[in-house]
Amino acid sequence: MHEQSREEAQPAFSRLPLFPDRIVTGLVRLCGAVSTLLILYIFGQICVAVVRRYVFDAPLQWNDQMAGYLLVAVVMLGAAEALRRGDHIGIDLLASRLSPARARVQAAVANLAVMGFAAVVGLSIWESIAFARRFGSYSIGYIEVQTWIPQVPVVLGAGLLFLAAALRLWRTLRPLP
Repeated sequence: MHEQSREEAQPAFSRLPLFPDRIVTGLVRLCGAVSTLLILYIFGQICVAVVRRYVFDAPLQWNDQMAGYLLVAVVMLGAAEALRRGDHIGIDLLASRLSPARARVQAAVANLAVMGFAAVVGLSIWESIAFARRFGSYSIGYIEVQTWIPQVPVVLGAGLLFLAAALRLWRTLRPLP
């Protein structure tokens, strides 16, 4: 049995129904692109920091803290795109041996598990953000920013991950044409 290419596995973007397929897919792809741009920005930021430290002996004091905040955003904004593309980690030891009907059930359960994980993470961080805003806490270090601000990408990423998994679940459960 051969594996389907990405193009065969998902219908052409322009042929998808507007809701939920094109809206969710477009939003997830946009945030995946933002995640990619953030990777490039972090790379440039690290290069500048290395040159400043070792060539000009004038290190950037805030660089490590900013890179940490941005890495959280990269992971959370890119997770849904990885799920959409099927680039996430998967173990096919048993799944590849399932009948089509059981594979469909397994895919539904897997997507429900991702949705549950995203909901738990999203709600937990939402509560953390609400607490940080009420308390008025600021981060320590060279970048003094309210602590809820660097947590916002986690909520956005959890929401996107939930939507991407819900879309995959909907595609798994809807009747085939």
